[in-house]
Amino acid sequence: MIFLRSLALLIPLLFQHSMAHAAAGDSWQFKIAPYLWVASQEGTVATLNGVPPADIDMSFSDILKDLDFALMGIAEARKGRFGIFGEVFFIKVSPGAKTPGPAFSKVKYDQDLWSLSVGGLFALSQAPNHTFDAVVGIRRWDLDNKLKFESGILPGFDSSRQEDWNDVFVGLKGRKTLNDRWYINGWGYAAVGGDSDSYWDVFGGIGYNFNSFSVDVGYRHQEIDFDDDGFKYDVKISGPTVGLIFDF
Repeated sequence: MIFLRSLALLIPLLFQHSMAHAAAGDSWQFKIAPYLWVASQEGTVATLNGVPPADIDMSFSDILKDLDFALMGIAEARKGRFGIFGEVFFIKVSPGAKTPGPAFSKVKYDQDLWSLSVGGLFALSQAPNHTFDAVVGIRRWDLDNKLKFESGILPGFDSSRQEDWNDVFVGLKGRKTLNDRWYINGWGYAAVGGDSDSYWDVFGGIGYNFNSFSVDVGYRHQEIDFDDDGFKYDVKISGPTVGLIFDF
């Protein structure tokens, strides 16, 4: 809570500072980037004390087969050395899962995962062909886990629980122009406070600049470990990404 309250004070001050101290000749630059993350998921999930955990192992093809809905996008605004950003991520999947032992024949797992991030940027190094930023932000998670256990030795039953939590993260991100068309970019973030036992997020990609937009492809990996009174979400999410980037 100390981290969250400190950041709640820090981010508005950072935004005010960015507007007050950006160079007079600089104009605001905006970026909107809808993207698709075809990610595998592997780990352990649980809903309540006394309910056995389920092991999930969803490949790229499983995600595509079991995907019900997805919404993903990043927005950024910067002026001079300062900037702000936000990211929204939502995925709804209904895959199968594994439960330890013979007590149940199988288990069905339904996941509704929302993630919303906001934060600030400061350019540690900035030139026409590159930017290298320090990042600080808050990520809000909202997860609904639903487990349907099919009868085995024991009779089947359903279990569900919704949890939300917050993480404060810091990190670095950068972009380097290779020529008039090609560029590389990436980031690395890790939680320094909040509710998760651990959280980190890394991405690396390459992009091609068309006249009015860019196409960016890359690879992203996240690890989230959150436990609360029997609720568990200890999962690795990784896979390729493709996005459209509109600059104006």
